Amino acid sequence: MSFPVVLGGHHEMAPVTAGALRAIAREHKSYLLEDLWEAFPGKRSAVLDIACLESENTKGAIERLKFEAIDLVRGGAELIVLSDRTVYEGDRRFIDPHLATAAIDAALKNAKSEHGEQNLRRRTSIVLRSGALRNVHDVMIALGLGADGICPYVMFEVACVDDYAADYDNLCSALRKGMEKVISTIGIHEVRGYARQFSAIGIKPEIAEIMGVQSYYGSETGGIGFAELDADGNERKQVLAGAEVSKPAKTFRFYPKVWKAANAVANGREDYAEYSQKVRELEAANPISLRHVMELESDRPPVSVDQVDASVGHHDYPIVIASMSFGSQSETAFRAYAEAAKRINILSVNGEGGEPHDMIGMYPKHRGQQIASGRFGVTSSLINSSYLVEIKIGQGAKPGEGGHLPARKVTEKVAAARNATTGTDLISPSNNHDLYSIEDLAGLVDELKTANPDVRVAVKVPVVPNIGTIGVGIAKAGADIITLSGFEGGTGAARSHALRHVGLPSDIGTRAVHRALMEAGIRNRVEIWADGGYRHGHDIVKLHCLGANRVGFGTLAMVSLGCTICRGCQLDTCHVGIATQIETTEQAELHGLKKFTPQIYPEAVEACATFFQGMGEEVREITAQLGFERTQDLVGRSDLLVQSGGFAAVDLAELIQPIEEFLDLEPIDLPITETADARAEAGIIVSRPIEMPVKEASKTLASLVSDVCGAPRAGGGPLEYEYPRSTNANDRVLGTELAGGVSRERIFGDGPEPTEETLVNVKFNDGSVAGGGLGAFNVWGVDIDVHGGAQDGVGKCMYGGSISVLKGLNKFDKRVNGSVGKSFAYGAQRGRLFVQGDADSRCGIRLSGADVVIGGEPEEPVDDSRGCLADRANIKGFAFEYMTDGRAIVLGDPGPWACAGMTGGRIYMRHWPEMGLTKESLTRRLGMGAKAVITEIDTQGMLDIQELLESYADELRISGQESEAERMEAMAADADQHFLMCVPESEQADPSISTE
Repeated sequence: MSFPVVLGGHHEMAPVTAGALRAIAREHKSYLLEDLWEAFPGKRSAVLDIACLESENTKGAIERLKFEAIDLVRGGAELIVLSDRTVYEGDRRFIDPHLATAAIDAALKNAKSEHGEQNLRRRTSIVLRSGALRNVHDVMIALGLGADGICPYVMFEVACVDDYAADYDNLCSALRKGMEKVISTIGIHEVRGYARQFSAIGIKPEIAEIMGVQSYYGSETGGIGFAELDADGNERKQVLAGAEVSKPAKTFRFYPKVWKAANAVANGREDYAEYSQKVRELEAANPISLRHVMELESDRPPVSVDQVDASVGHHDYPIVIASMSFGSQSETAFRAYAEAAKRINILSVNGEGGEPHDMIGMYPKHRGQQIASGRFGVTSSLINSSYLVEIKIGQGAKPGEGGHLPARKVTEKVAAARNATTGTDLISPSNNHDLYSIEDLAGLVDELKTANPDVRVAVKVPVVPNIGTIGVGIAKAGADIITLSGFEGGTGAARSHALRHVGLPSDIGTRAVHRALMEAGIRNRVEIWADGGYRHGHDIVKLHCLGANRVGFGTLAMVSLGCTICRGCQLDTCHVGIATQIETTEQAELHGLKKFTPQIYPEAVEACATFFQGMGEEVREITAQLGFERTQDLVGRSDLLVQSGGFAAVDLAELIQPIEEFLDLEPIDLPITETADARAEAGIIVSRPIEMPVKEASKTLASLVSDVCGAPRAGGGPLEYEYPRSTNANDRVLGTELAGGVSRERIFGDGPEPTEETLVNVKFNDGSVAGGGLGAFNVWGVDIDVHGGAQDGVGKCMYGGSISVLKGLNKFDKRVNGSVGKSFAYGAQRGRLFVQGDADSRCGIRLSGADVVIGGEPEEPVDDSRGCLADRANIKGFAFEYMTDGRAIVLGDPGPWACAGMTGGRIYMRHWPEMGLTKESLTRRLGMGAKAVITEIDTQGMLDIQELLESYADELRISGQESEAERMEAMAADADQHFLMCVPESEQADPSISTE
């Protein structure tokens, strides 16, 4: 059974006949519950009613069920169905099915084994049949708590509206997609690998212990425990008996109640204080976050507002306009955020998606560039255009999800900024595509600081359990800023499941990271930012007290421009011209919009600046009321917070308990004197930055910048430079510092214009091995040749130039190696990359316009029957995922799980039946979710293959491999006999459920 949803199990007559249900179940590789009985006859199966009997309470019922389950398994039950069929019969009462599942799973695991007895949990399977399973979240919680299968019979009954069989089938498909989405965002390949990947807020220790999950701010006096569950069960019984009336709870929607007020402030029609007061009254009446039941208290006398300094570093207020990308936002809105930030001297961060080229270098002190981990539009120019870059880990519109910009929003301007193809879906990878560890993160930080030695690096992470430990790792990896993104917020395009169920509040994360850094003695190395659903200056000050130095705002920036929170950002139908690429009323009419008001740039800038300046001044006022003269002096002062409400629901004592010893958090610029390097633009707390080891080879190459960008050389040819020794794995990020220097000359100096003309050719010979990051962020004009091999991250995000990794001569005069490590050509957008050997996994992910040749060939015929295809493949798996443009030739086995998320470009795969590379075997190598097809090459394919293989042959010939070069040219001349073509079928996903 590969789909853990069991059909059938209805109380009365099923809405669909057993035969029809059985066919649907088989289609989805599942079972009917009724059929499972026949598969486990007699005592091999048993039903355990999860109901609270008249004479017992919830705690007693749970204990009884645990012992009954143990007895059943010892009696031979290989299948236990936990069923709520009898919950409301007689005087029986409801028990939460998730609690029962967790308790029984743990009881079977922990039961003391009798002599020679196998662990009881391994002897049985658990199927949860419950009418309380309502959505994907409920299903995943049940599976994570120990159910091997679930039977949500009421969910299917509710779904039956028209064609019952079709409704069943559609719901099965939806549940499957939901499960796949959840486990993929966590980086899990199989649902059976999904366990307790979740946490809780406000459940008492007695419940948290049974659930086996991390719980926050529940205690013996605050939160949900057995007594509250008993009361809930009794209330359900009364409602069913008609003694009480119950209606479905309504989800409190904050923004629809205040967006008009926020916009009125932005347009000067209302005072900011009125907006803030209204918001705080709504939050007090409908608290949905921990900070809503906290207030600020100080025993200091107030000071004059005129005495208060709310600045942090070079900026006047601790406010960040959070990262939103060009494409998700209209050009006018996107530009307005940056200009407004400059006007009131705060920070604005560009979201993953590049920058319009004329904005490069326009806001060096007021602009951050989100580079994710190296994706759309990320180039050396972007990294060198401002003092701040932001790495995004596991955080798209909501934690863990990659964004998705639908094709309809990828206009010519957006495509130009992202170096993508017009009208092509742009899907960001979820997490775990090139960063698997803190060591990998440290490598990327090092690469960025090599590309731009002046840059400050922020790392944006979702708040999850153990975020404190993660924060310490990020600081030790060399980051300067930790951005903690909470469960609130997210653009209107985030999936409704993610909006409701994904992530923890950044209130929790801020305190946890601050405390962990304090305990580690490195709090003064980094700045902490928090974002996710914050709304006013009181939020900022509360977050300061919990440990944040700045607070980010995304949705409110949109609201200041007139966003009405209609939750359709991805549809390109925004009627106020913010989350759309429609620019005029005429275009709107062509798109069928009945109402459209375009953004006007000067007014948008003024509105955004007015709103956030009002918020910044509120921060100053609150600081004065608390008796402090500097807002940054509030950082970590949790003793200024008191719990003011929600005592029955949560106990915030641990959150606001003062930390006894504090570091000096005086906000100054980086250590700077009259003689110091004037690059100190970060403006963070007292810094003890981690000193990266000097990269001798990288520095040597960087010294060539003046020769490369200086006066034309005699003869006009490129500068030829051969590194004087054989390099090894310690020689990291070779060529990146050189490319960064060339970029800065082009942005801020008189550097040569970027063209395909070679300015410098750098060679590493004698069997050199390039360490991680060879040619990362390479640029036009820089060509790199290695005769030996290279490690991970070759050509990451390169935008021009060429990188060639060919076999090198060993001491026996034999050519060996020529291979590259993981994430080869990750996000490469322009230029050419040649590899004579093999490539490790995740080759060509997010390939967006560069040309690639992977020359490794199988040594013996491939035999798929042996399994483990990646082990013997020339690319070790997951090649060309999320590819949007470019051309690639694979001369050998492309490896398994290829091309998932591919929306553009062409891959020419070797058709070599004698070696087992047939159309059928190549098709087997496509990822299960890949919407790509393998077909015969066309005329364009003939030209592409000829062009790329002839260029590859030139590289081989230069290296002295004449016969190999001739073989490549012969293959190119007869391309249709040697290659098949892999191209995407169509647009990847329904924009109505995308996650940009």
